[in-house]
Amino acid sequence: MKKVPCSSIFSEPSKELSIIIPAYNEEDRLPATLQETLSYLQRRRDRQGASFTYEVIIVDDGSSDGTVRAASEFVRRHGFDAVRVLRLPQNCGKGYAVKSGMLCSRGQRLLMMDADGATKVSDLERLETKLAQICTHNNGPVGSLAGATTAAASAPAVAARSGGLGFVLGSRAHMQEAATAKRSALRNFLMHGFHLLVMAVVGNEIRDTQCGFKLFSRGAAQQLYSNQRLQRWCFDVELVYLAQQLKCPMAEVQVNWTEIPGSKIRVASMAHMALELAMIRLGYTGGVWKVRTPQEVGKMH
Repeated sequence: MKKVPCSSIFSEPSKELSIIIPAYNEEDRLPATLQETLSYLQRRRDRQGASFTYEVIIVDDGSSDGTVRAASEFVRRHGFDAVRVLRLPQNCGKGYAVKSGMLCSRGQRLLMMDADGATKVSDLERLETKLAQICTHNNGPVGSLAGATTAAASAPAVAARSGGLGFVLGSRAHMQEAATAKRSALRNFLMHGFHLLVMAVVGNEIRDTQCGFKLFSRGAAQQLYSNQRLQRWCFDVELVYLAQQLKCPMAEVQVNWTEIPGSKIRVASMAHMALELAMIRLGYTGGVWKVRTPQEVGKMH
């Protein structure tokens, strides 16, 4: 597989869309997700024209199976301009993997999605519509992509300028009642306790912080991921906290979600998640972790 230099999120965007997929030992689940994702992206390109440009970045988080081999096959088929594999030398955690992929992305809009394909990639257009709305409302007129004459003409074909801020979270909150009925009493107890801890850190502005399907404007990704410190379980909550501190507009959008066998979340993981939530609370409110302002981040790059 050919090696190419990493780009930077602080450079001018050269793609309409970047999709970042963290993967740790996902040899079995990743190929179907990549096939669905790239087929969808090609259909959009056929519909919208050559102006719709994209990249898919698979971040291998130190896998010990054939994840890199499976991902590299898609690089071979589609070319490294459309599909890239970023290999981390060892397992550092999902949060670190996502951050690494985001910081070398080229897109005006950046989507984080899980390797298991639990959320259909076509739901991206719902998030894009909401992103265009909140960026327009909070940041003034947004830049139109080629082929879109006005922001209202085609909301999914509109992105915020690099400096615009917008963060849209896919949400499974509308499915909570059905999910509760299927889970064991112990798992429901642990999940309820986790949500109470999340509320203690970020309030109840966002009902589902953990869905692995999130869309960012380039400006939002620059600010949030430059500040992100957690590397594993609760980096999603930290992103919400940072968005609150940086006055980055947020919104939730319902997505279709299916539980895929092979989840890496275990009961013991809840203890680690509780510890990381405490780290967010103590790290920022105690002054150990400083939230860098957009101006400070800009000076660094």
